[in-house]
Amino acid sequence: MFSLNKINNFVNSGNNRSKKAKKNILAMFLLRGISILCSLIVVPLTIDYVSPYEYGIWLTISSLVAWLSFFDIGIGNGLRNKFIESIEKKEYKQARMYVSTAYAIISLVVTCVWIIAIIASLFIDWPGILNADVSLSRELLYTVLIVVTNFSILFVLGLNRTLLNAIQKPALASMFDTSTQVLLCLVLLVLTSCTKGNLVYLALAMGGTSMLTLVISNVWTYTKLLKEYRPSLKFVNFKSAKGIMSLGIMFFFLQILAIAFYQTNNLIISHYLGPDEVTTYNIAFKYLQVLPMVFTIIITPFWSAFAEANVNNDYDWMKNVRKRLIQALSILGLCGCIMVVISPFVYDIWIGDKVQVPFIVTSLVFIFQMLNMWGSMWTQLLSGLGKIRLQVICSSVCCLSYIPICCYFCDKYGLNGLLTVSIVLPLICTSWFGVIQTHRLLNKTAKGIWNK
Repeated sequence: MFSLNKINNFVNSGNNRSKKAKKNILAMFLLRGISILCSLIVVPLTIDYVSPYEYGIWLTISSLVAWLSFFDIGIGNGLRNKFIESIEKKEYKQARMYVSTAYAIISLVVTCVWIIAIIASLFIDWPGILNADVSLSRELLYTVLIVVTNFSILFVLGLNRTLLNAIQKPALASMFDTSTQVLLCLVLLVLTSCTKGNLVYLALAMGGTSMLTLVISNVWTYTKLLKEYRPSLKFVNFKSAKGIMSLGIMFFFLQILAIAFYQTNNLIISHYLGPDEVTTYNIAFKYLQVLPMVFTIIITPFWSAFAEANVNNDYDWMKNVRKRLIQALSILGLCGCIMVVISPFVYDIWIGDKVQVPFIVTSLVFIFQMLNMWGSMWTQLLSGLGKIRLQVICSSVCCLSYIPICCYFCDKYGLNGLLTVSIVLPLICTSWFGVIQTHRLLNKTAKGIWNK
């Protein structure tokens, strides 16, 4: 009872903004805990259903299709900040106009991109690109067509998650994500017992579960929680798109850069080292992905909270949050060190002898994840403040050099070479500016590029 009282006192201390953040964080810890468990279960289930080789192919296809996400041209993130601003200023009609216009633009763009992607897929030599067996040609093509179609639909439906985060209810978005993971585990168990391993069935299973939960999420969001902001054709106003796009175009560039940095590893590894090495890399990545998943739970509410605090000039609150986030990241770093040490025992229990993951690969992936979390912390805070131009510049320098250098080092030094580049380049290009810029913005000393 004492501990429950302490939790209750913790959650209900501070201003309303802090209370919302704490409640969401606690709820998300429970939901993401279930989601993390399910995502870990999915890995051996999937490898058992297909094979380490085909699992590597599946991961690479998923990474390639993720490139389509940059075609929202930053509208989702631009909408998030403008929606918060409109609500804070009590401009509710304007908020609904932003929502309706964002849905209209993304639907039009995604439809065009889907048509182009489907046609292009028919003429691409997928076995050649993926370094896969030619006998899988037809299966690979069908898998790509399913994944592209599914991704395009989810792209539009997923916009409601942006609004849930904007009104500081990320726990609700996490609830639907967790439901997807649980449902996927059940579907994979059925597939394993009733069908023979097939990439097409795997694509249908993963896409179908995501689509089902997102459809339910959208219906619930716009009939219950955000009924007054439900997208409508009569509220579509393409002139208002300028308000979303002015900030959104910067987020657009960041999305391209992030995908170029995070989603090309699988393709590079598959091309130079083969699909089996993609599986090795992703086992270590999935294991240590627990750390950024936990940190995401903590950091997610603060983009919207910082945007709200910025409108209200509450700089003291933002400084206190920055301090707490650094402390949380330090604790996760210590936990990560323990995870690396015990990783051989965990892999033995989790994967068995299906895949062998070298200790050096786990260690390098851990360092990469820590740098990723460090960067994402400042990215979230600066995005809430609407100051991302410097981030675009630094990230551009990093990404323009990343792919060619990674290709060279992967070809010459293998997986360890690629992972070393993925650590060193961000360390040089992007790990430092967020600390300085956030400090200057919160102390009102930011000038020139530091204030853009």
